[in-house]
Amino acid sequence: MKKSGRITKNREYKEVFQRGVSCATRGLVLYKAANNQTINRTGFITSKKIGNAVIRNRVKRLLREAYRVYAGDIKTGYDLVFIARLPAAEFDFKQAATDIKRLLQRGGLFDVNRLPAVHK
Repeated sequence: MKKSGRITKNREYKEVFQRGVSCATRGLVLYKAANNQTINRTGFITSKKIGNAVIRNRVKRLLREAYRVYAGDIKTGYDLVFIARLPAAEFDFKQAATDIKRLLQRGGLFDVNRLPAVHK
């Protein structure tokens, strides 16, 4: 993921939380807010409740890769923040991809001109 496509600063996360709307699944929460740009910026958050640093980093890597699968099918102009809940520590790639797809659908982020990729 390119640097321009990431949310890195604390104030940027706070802005998404204040202006954005959320939807959730059992393992993940998604906050989305319009950013008035031609790109989507994403951020991934894992708390210490999930586990030690190794587990938290594994969950973030897994979520980034699962998001990358659907990134081409998403409408542009949004800041997206994915927050991992405790069940996410047990996710494999298929579960992570399913949860991210479900959140993107609930958030109305899939572009109608493109069909979401079907992954089994």
